[in-house]
Amino acid sequence: MRFLTHNTNALSGLSLDDEKSSYVSHTIVEAPETSNKILEIIFEYALNKFGDTMEQLAAGRPKFLSVIDQFVMAGTQVEMCLPAFPFKSANKVYKVFGILPDKAEELALGRLNSMCVRIGEVYPPGAKLTIISDGLVYNDLLGIPDRDTWAYGEAIRTMAVQKGFNHIAFSRLRDLVDFPLPEKLEEIIYVANATNFRRFLFNRYGNDNLDIEHEIATNPDTQMTYLGYRRFLESDLRYIFPLGKARSNHSYKRDVKYLAKQMLIRGYAFAGAVKSAFPHHLRLSIHQSTGERKVSMSLLDTKTGFTTPWHCSVALMADGEWISAAMGDFKKDPQLEIVYEDGRPSYFRQKPRELYEPTVGEQLVSNGTVSKRPNGYSARLDSNTEHVVEKHVEVINEKMQHQSSISTISCLDESEEESSTGVTKLLS
Repeated sequence: MRFLTHNTNALSGLSLDDEKSSYVSHTIVEAPETSNKILEIIFEYALNKFGDTMEQLAAGRPKFLSVIDQFVMAGTQVEMCLPAFPFKSANKVYKVFGILPDKAEELALGRLNSMCVRIGEVYPPGAKLTIISDGLVYNDLLGIPDRDTWAYGEAIRTMAVQKGFNHIAFSRLRDLVDFPLPEKLEEIIYVANATNFRRFLFNRYGNDNLDIEHEIATNPDTQMTYLGYRRFLESDLRYIFPLGKARSNHSYKRDVKYLAKQMLIRGYAFAGAVKSAFPHHLRLSIHQSTGERKVSMSLLDTKTGFTTPWHCSVALMADGEWISAAMGDFKKDPQLEIVYEDGRPSYFRQKPRELYEPTVGEQLVSNGTVSKRPNGYSARLDSNTEHVVEKHVEVINEKMQHQSSISTISCLDESEEESSTGVTKLLS
């Protein structure tokens, strides 16, 4: 396919109109093939933690291709939008280092930027991804100060510029609302108007007649998002609202369900605002979905269920692999040390082997498995040690009746699996 980059074609003598006509004709013929290539690249970055991933991707293919076709036929940059990067988890005790982005966010932004770069290799006009920070939509529900939301947003933008992630753009909630504000939005003005942002959003795009229980019961996308909210809220808020005489575990879980439903109600309004502001963009999402309306993305290329950088920490293993888990899980592992960047803790790194390598006997834990990476990943051993360990494990396995296998996390952003036995339990 030829892409128009000059006003005239000196060799052929074609006029600008002739060149455009030739280009458009060429594009129309080859658009399906090019759009397919683009979509396949995007799918490589999609959420793949579930057994029905391929079915989900196939469900939305016709819709996604129709969106991409519009850009390809016009010969313009493919534009995508992703509501994400709100603020760091409220659980600063166990899940994340602090309020500012760290190596986890850097890896996620780099992954998204790389996706756009790869699209540019098959489609010269390239691609741009606009991240829509949704922090102010939810932060007050989770006890996150407006100032922390501002600080996180500013730092993530600075990071993208410093790291050269040129295919990433940012939009804030202010871009979704229409009321007078100073041209340059500083922290004090941002904080002063945070409540106004939320009020305008809900008044303009909210639905007073929305029956959220009915939506959870009948809409699979809403149900999956609801379950995801419940999982991460239970772990995010446990140190903010600790259990005690005034709060039982039962009442805590009951109130978490209420918060999850409030987030859904706000999410419906926010989705309406996004659709209004970005009507022609390819819609990406961080949430598990049916795949019919948006592409669910995995922001971190790791094997665990922690796929959003604001809910976890990351660790660099000696073999170059990055893994993700709660900060507290990594801190328990003697193999890992904290790496500081800009004077702040940023990620974990596997220590040199001689500093932590246990004996073969110490590598065998009570359930007969070898020494594990955080969240259940086996540390890679050299071939000789691995052979010896395997022999010891075989002996132990024969003696143990109830061995637990090493498993990966099967739910998003949470290490504790939550089961559900139907819509009645979901709403209870």
